[in-house]
Amino acid sequence: MGVELPSLAALAVLAVFAQTGIWADGDELGWAFGVWLVAGAVVSSALVRRVGLWTVAPAPPVVFVVVAVGNAAWRRQSLRQSSWGSGREFVADAVPWLVAGFPWLAASAGAALVVAAVRIVLGGRGKCRSSSTAPAVDG
Repeated sequence: MGVELPSLAALAVLAVFAQTGIWADGDELGWAFGVWLVAGAVVSSALVRRVGLWTVAPAPPVVFVVVAVGNAAWRRQSLRQSSWGSGREFVADAVPWLVAGFPWLAASAGAALVVAAVRIVLGGRGKCRSSSTAPAVDG
């Protein structure tokens, strides 16, 4: 059948793609970040097991928030500032990333949902089951 990742592994793939896009673009999130995020959403939605499809498809915004908060904390630590000292300063560092990344979040979530819909339509509904359940007996 091909490669099928568990849900957490597919989310990790998405996080790696998002972080690679951030590294490619630097402080300003632009086209490189968007391409990496959309590609990560498509790849993770295409490779996840069918049972975890609806966990992974709407996940790009949540994964990006986690990655953006981690990057803001890393940046504050590398500048020898307190990572969590002042909540207002930390939010002031993280919010511009969320605002700049929003159009790409919408595009990646849309692309992931399209992949999920195509997989459901082409794959049939009867095959979506957990790996721990026994296969159905015909007859």
